[in-house]
Amino acid sequence: MTEAKKHVIVKPFDKVELRLPVEVLMSNPTYKKRRDLFLQGFAVVQSRDASDPKSFYAVAGIHGLPYAPYDLLPGEKMSPSDWNKSETTRWGGYCHHGDILFPTWHRPYVLLLEMLIYEAARNIIYDDKAQNYPAGSETDEYKKEVEKIRLPYWDWASPSTLTNGVPSVLFDEYVYIDNPTQKNVRARNPLRAYTLPVDLGSLTLVGDVSNPTQRPYSPDGSTTPYTPKGYATVRHPDSNYISSPDTTGLNVVTFCSSVFRPVLYQVLFVNKWRQFSNHGDGENEPKDENYGHYSSIEVVHDAVHDSLGGAGGHMSYADIAGFDPIFFLHHCNVDRLIAIWQACHPDIWIIGNSYTEGTFTQPVDKNIDENTDLTPFRKSETTYWTSKLVRNIKTLGYTYPELEKNSQPRELLRGMLSYYHPTLYLQYHWRLTLTVMKNKVGAPFQIRVFLDLPTANASTPISSPNFAGLISIFARGKETQCANCLRNFNAVVNGNVDLTSCMERLFIDTNPEPSGDVVAKSLEPSQITLVPVLKDGSGISLEQAGLISAQYWVFDEGPEFDLDYENWTKKLMGQVYPPQTSQ
Repeated sequence: MTEAKKHVIVKPFDKVELRLPVEVLMSNPTYKKRRDLFLQGFAVVQSRDASDPKSFYAVAGIHGLPYAPYDLLPGEKMSPSDWNKSETTRWGGYCHHGDILFPTWHRPYVLLLEMLIYEAARNIIYDDKAQNYPAGSETDEYKKEVEKIRLPYWDWASPSTLTNGVPSVLFDEYVYIDNPTQKNVRARNPLRAYTLPVDLGSLTLVGDVSNPTQRPYSPDGSTTPYTPKGYATVRHPDSNYISSPDTTGLNVVTFCSSVFRPVLYQVLFVNKWRQFSNHGDGENEPKDENYGHYSSIEVVHDAVHDSLGGAGGHMSYADIAGFDPIFFLHHCNVDRLIAIWQACHPDIWIIGNSYTEGTFTQPVDKNIDENTDLTPFRKSETTYWTSKLVRNIKTLGYTYPELEKNSQPRELLRGMLSYYHPTLYLQYHWRLTLTVMKNKVGAPFQIRVFLDLPTANASTPISSPNFAGLISIFARGKETQCANCLRNFNAVVNGNVDLTSCMERLFIDTNPEPSGDVVAKSLEPSQITLVPVLKDGSGISLEQAGLISAQYWVFDEGPEFDLDYENWTKKLMGQVYPPQTSQ
């Protein structure tokens, strides 16, 4: 008698183990057996048929395309959401982007893939037909190591990334794997890319002719690229639609210094879940109510997607980002930073609200809180994980190195601030804050910031010394079927750009008060130029980009550089947009 099919259950691990930096897992001899089992397990998950809910294709598809419910059993149906009454059968999406459940929804998502890789690796060893793991002491060592498999993370804001960009192991075409009976076996690297087993997306008409390349292609910068069966995911693709490691690496280094580190540094200060958790804001509270208001874990997360994908790369487009394996290493690091933030602010947690654009299973504008089901991630056949249930990562069977070293909230926070601080030796730090309508353009784009360069436009390179930084708007294309994006046209992104390093390069005085024989003036609004740029490199106006406001502030962090952040002050210095007219 055939056993009835069951749902995929996201199971926590029995024992707490470290999630390691990907560079450590891949290069430290201590973890060689664990590394080889992890890579083999990941390859197995990627090789499964697209119709298998335990396949990489199915798991990646939870985030967007192919716009299908996840893990429905034969004959099972899911009630449509009420986001659009005229299209009750249309997919509504699962993602909680832009609301308070963004951090916690992605936690079981990463855990799902981690669990599948672990199970696949374990099966490789314990399969009775396996010839490579015969009984013996070496196989016993592999059996111990397989229980320690956890997904690695890539810290895109680390000093290593600042120097080297993307770790080479994430671009290597091959990896070399050992087992008890074979050594140095060459295998395709599952971290480099994922080859699509079916067509992903639809051909886009260019004039009256279908896309002739039959390769990942976005003709106008606003449409999600089409990826045919048999083609791999790409990062910063060249004219042949092949990933460019050099371009990706250089772009990541630039983003690391100008975006990741300065924004993450501010994120660590935020002391309210609503502001920390997502880049939107449905509350009518003052925007300057705490130090890091315009910094959130989601807004820096968005910039990482942007930096890795480039024009036409999968990571730049929310509907297909999940198919690039680096997506999960990125989100593992996001989860690490969330866990660190939780440890720094242990008493702060979710306060429910109704600022949500709706998902496949969550009605729009209805209250969400720590007890909201994080669909489609099942805890059992009849229940789902909730934010409350995933609040403590150790109950899920993993932790991170920093959390094992320092358990005191204030000392942990000071240590992380010192680690990520972009300009620790300066007393004054200047930051531009921006509020942008997320979905007005209907495509992902950037707003770049230049100082003392009024002629800056979409063609001005970010390698310019006048480039201060940018914010990335990780919006879906107009053709998306994600209710979370289509339902609320007025959703906003709050972001910020640290101007301090650029001011230093251009010899613009960072001291807000005149002193001594200082010649350079303090920064004036006219010295700040904002340039919106689409993914194809074309420019649009600030009005077309949906910019609502842009102001800049100076933060006094004290002359002693002692990280006594409780005593820091801030002051509004000027408004860049809308431009103020003199009376």
